[in-house]
Amino acid sequence: MAISRRRFLAQSGLLAAGSMASNVALGQSRRRPQRVAVIGVGHYHAFSPPNYLAILQSQKVDIVGVHDPDPAVAAKYATQVGSSPYTDFRPMIETTKPEFVIALGHHAAMPASFRFLVDAGVPFLMEKPWGTDDATVRELAALAESKRAWVAAPMPFRYSWWADTARRMRAGGELGTISHIQFRFDQPGVQRYLDSGSAWILSKKEAGGGALLNLGIHGFDVCRYITGEEPSVVAAVTSHSIHRREVEDYAHVTLRTPSGIVFINEASYTYPTNGSDQERTVAAEKAILTAVTAGGEGVRIVAPGRDDLSRAPQSYIAGWPGVVNDCLDRIGRGDPPQTTAHDCARAVTLVFDAYRMAREK
Repeated sequence: MAISRRRFLAQSGLLAAGSMASNVALGQSRRRPQRVAVIGVGHYHAFSPPNYLAILQSQKVDIVGVHDPDPAVAAKYATQVGSSPYTDFRPMIETTKPEFVIALGHHAAMPASFRFLVDAGVPFLMEKPWGTDDATVRELAALAESKRAWVAAPMPFRYSWWADTARRMRAGGELGTISHIQFRFDQPGVQRYLDSGSAWILSKKEAGGGALLNLGIHGFDVCRYITGEEPSVVAAVTSHSIHRREVEDYAHVTLRTPSGIVFINEASYTYPTNGSDQERTVAAEKAILTAVTAGGEGVRIVAPGRDDLSRAPQSYIAGWPGVVNDCLDRIGRGDPPQTTAHDCARAVTLVFDAYRMAREK
């Protein structure tokens, strides 16, 4: 029988409780948010993978406002989703009174909208990294926690059958000692950002960093998610050799957890065509788990006397759609976020620890 992701985690004893209280009272009877606004649709994720606007439309919510500082951009995407455009997010929030907000925009502009939304008391999901330096992001996380704000960060690799299976097997003792984990996320080059009007992502001032901050941050987060430990950066190297931009197009970082697990995190803008080069593997004493995405969410499990493919239930919602669906569900139930402000701040701090080691900062 197919089970939901929530039921799978609950049965495994792994349902996240969150590290902070929510301003949506836990256990309070509420309804799932229906009125949603989007800030900063000039961000490439608003209209290209993961395409938040399309995800919201699939959730059958009412997109009550679409914001971007560029009036042409705001109007373009508001028209596409049958909403109203705004060039200032403040009156949009005050006028439309959304029950949930997805906040995007340039990384350098994120702290201002973050602080406004916290003060406004609106539950929101903000695309990583929330700022262009780790000190600012830690300050924002502390603000959210002090205000008991409902703030989530989208970390879609948590919403994968590979990660959930690894956590379940680790908790059940089926893995034994974990030796190492490999996470590779290599994406196409920088031209896609230029073509989409998101050239700002290639500026250190506007973006804060390159492939490691944009892509590798997911590896840092999933390391903490699977191991349950707080890793440290022990080695880091970056390269600008392909695109020769001020932000790196390749990064290779080694982490180590307190128990001795080695985590290899690789991220780049070097894939030579459309598509992606990805690998996610947990190598442990009793089994090795490798993510499989062809044909649907799955994980290959190799162990003594075993080599099989475990597929996620049909009802399982993975990736960014899983993130948005889970946020709406959690707010409706009165539960805290799955990925908290503290989680985002820790991942961003690891990124900048790696930058400092690689002499990028």
